[in-house]
Amino acid sequence: MKKLFGSLIFAILFAFLLTTIPETQAQGIVGVKSYNLGTLANTVWETYQNGNFAGLLKEFGCTKIDSIIISMTVEGEADVDTLDWYPCNWTSNGTAVNGTVKTFTVTLNVAAAGTGTERLFVTNAGIASSLWRGYEGFRWRTRGAVSGNDPTDPNNCKVTLTFFGS
Repeated sequence: MKKLFGSLIFAILFAFLLTTIPETQAQGIVGVKSYNLGTLANTVWETYQNGNFAGLLKEFGCTKIDSIIISMTVEGEADVDTLDWYPCNWTSNGTAVNGTVKTFTVTLNVAAAGTGTERLFVTNAGIASSLWRGYEGFRWRTRGAVSGNDPTDPNNCKVTLTFFGS
């Protein structure tokens, strides 16, 4: 009888705890942005691409972005070596003030008729929000390798940022 009574009390307390613990939303994809860089040339840095967190929160209709995963896809004869990602603030006249760069080595090297995709940041190892705390947004750019890009037989590079949050 004591065991039954003890089990009943435990079950009631457990049920009470389950109803009083606030439910937290699981981290999920809140938005995706793709940038088509067009044809890559050898040893050329592409133009900076910018993202503003306040604008992205409004666009995606979410309250928090807590990580970013980046993937790159190339078609045609293309070879990419680097992607640089910077947290960023802007001055009142629009000048970008970059934070510490996070450089990632890219190993995409695709033949003339080929395609390839590389995930630069994988799930649970993306760019975490602690890397941009205190910043308004971010900038990134990529660089073609020293050789392996054929702009006369156009290749194409597309970078996709997947934003996780709630």
